[in-house]
Amino acid sequence: MIAKINLWIIRICTTIAGIALVFMGAIAFVDSIGRPLGHPLPGASEYVSFALMIFFFAALPVVVKDDAHIRVGLFSDLYRPRLMRIERYFTAILETAAFAAFAWMMFDQAARLERFGTLSVFFEIPMAPWVMAAGVFTVVATWFALIRLRHLDTDPHPHPHALPDEEDT
Repeated sequence: MIAKINLWIIRICTTIAGIALVFMGAIAFVDSIGRPLGHPLPGASEYVSFALMIFFFAALPVVVKDDAHIRVGLFSDLYRPRLMRIERYFTAILETAAFAAFAWMMFDQAARLERFGTLSVFFEIPMAPWVMAAGVFTVVATWFALIRLRHLDTDPHPHPHALPDEEDT
C-alpha cells in the first residue's frame, strides 16, 4: 500500500516538475521572440522565477527517492568496509535531518510572508502559497529520505565516484 502511494507521489512530482520545465522553456521562447519585435512578454522573469521554484522543489523528492543527488567522496576509496558503512549511516542521518530542518524553515518563511502580506513584484500575488508548496515538496523529500534511511542495509551502496570501474586493460 505504501509503495503504491509512494509511486503516485513520485508520478505527481515528476509531472509537476516536467510541466514547470516546459513552461519555463515556453516563456523563454516567447519572450526571446517578442523582445526583438519590441513586445517582450510582460512579467516573464516572474513567470520563470515561479516555474523554477516549482521545478526545483517538485524534482527534489524524485532525486531523494532515487538517491541520485551528488556526493563527493574524497577519501572514500581508502575506507575499509566498516568505515564505509558508518559513513553511509552518518550521511543518511545528516541528509534526513537537513531535509527536515529545511522543510521547517520553508513553512516558517511561508508563515512570515503570510503575516506580512508579501506580494510578488509584477503580478502582485501572495508569495506565501508558493513557499508553502515548496515546503510541502520538501516534506515529501524528507519522507523519502526517511524511507532510504530505513532501508539502508538492503540497498546497494552508491559508488564513491562517477568514474566507471577500471576494466582489464
